[in-house]
Amino acid sequence: MKPQYFDLSVKDVAAARGFFEAVFGWKFERFPMPYEYYRITAGSLDEPGINGGIGAINDTPICGGRSLVNLTMSVSNLDERIAKIKAAGGAVIEPRTAIPGIGWYATCAEPGGLMFGIIEADPAAG
Repeated sequence: MKPQYFDLSVKDVAAARGFFEAVFGWKFERFPMPYEYYRITAGSLDEPGINGGIGAINDTPICGGRSLVNLTMSVSNLDERIAKIKAAGGAVIEPRTAIPGIGWYATCAEPGGLMFGIIEADPAAG
């Protein structure tokens, strides 16, 4: 399974947006969340790689006050994948959560604590 999406949690969203736009030419579009969050288009559709999002550390409890990059993998069944993660010694850090219009998301960790996300597409989530 390849990563599908990345999330950046930063101290200063405006400064980080300006930095990544100037350095890499990334484009940002406000995403409707109860806090400041932007979807990132990190290149053209014909360019290899993945797109992502950016938000503030203060709005991301799993950060523990530090900047964080979180990769997300797409799965066909979130609950089945969570069961596999637990059976393999991993943990669920943030439980199944709806991202309205996108799908169901959970933050998990491998046995050593490295966090990652999994998402099940479901436009009816919410």
